[in-house]
Amino acid sequence: MNGTDTPDRQNSPRKKPQAAAGKPFYPVAMTAESSTPPAPEARAPRAPACPTVLLPAPPALQGALVAVIVRDTHGVPLTAEQRLSHFPASPLLSLHWYSDVSGGLLHSGDGWRPLPADACVSGSQARPVTSWFPGPVRAGMVCFTADIARSLLGLDPAAVQDRCTGASAVLPGDLHPLLDDLRAAADAAAVLAALIRHLGPRWQALRPGVPILTPLRRAGRHWVETLALSARQWRGTHSERQVERRIRAFSGRSLRDWQALVRTESAFHAARDHADRGTPLPLATLAAEEGFADQAHFSREVRRITGFPPGDFARRFQQDESFWLYRLWV
Repeated sequence: MNGTDTPDRQNSPRKKPQAAAGKPFYPVAMTAESSTPPAPEARAPRAPACPTVLLPAPPALQGALVAVIVRDTHGVPLTAEQRLSHFPASPLLSLHWYSDVSGGLLHSGDGWRPLPADACVSGSQARPVTSWFPGPVRAGMVCFTADIARSLLGLDPAAVQDRCTGASAVLPGDLHPLLDDLRAAADAAAVLAALIRHLGPRWQALRPGVPILTPLRRAGRHWVETLALSARQWRGTHSERQVERRIRAFSGRSLRDWQALVRTESAFHAARDHADRGTPLPLATLAAEEGFADQAHFSREVRRITGFPPGDFARRFQQDESFWLYRLWV
């Protein structure tokens, strides 16, 4: 789990177990009660449905929020491995909260890191993240683009990128009551009510009137396209190096990094569309249609963003409980 295997384990040959024909293989011993986090790549089958919802932004916050996710695992029998949750590399920033602070984050090679608080802010992530809780938890997450997080929440995207930080340490004091209400929210309706009550007036003051709505699947791409347009405008009066520095100062990453993230996310949506229609595409065709140089380029990006090569990721997407967020989003 922590990348410090003993020499005996590293060097002794072992026969790799095989799955029975036509059945998924889960190479871990699964127990319902465990205080020790499993390895982040551990597999476990999909569980009975957990109450999980993905909500669009309410009318009072249209244009401010990309999405709101609420999940409650109370009353659902889950093994330790089913309590893993995988999150992709993403251009979005998020505010997330939990009813239990005993959870934490897992990275292959980095070991276990407890969550810093029961309400946190995560910046854009250049690599995938895995979380784990030892028991039932009620949790929620609100996603923002970098520019909205800056204007609405007062966050500096560059200061929080690739980090998970206690929300009270980075949000202004007048938003701390929002954190209290989110932690106390018993269901999705209470979460939306808290967001409208605390963020609605701030958003209307920033953006009076009704903003243009962006479909969820295009939210990241729409924001990156807007950033690219700004970059083209800046090039009229600034050098290329100055433009790059300005983009990094504004968003925390280079325009090329942002474009790679949203291009791969678009490929996920396209693959799901073709699968739903019963016309799955070969990887090479999908890579070409989504603007990758070749299949190898596409495979590298999928592995960078999800932590797994395309074939392994596709199996986990379909079969593993810990990939619930991918299925909900796509």
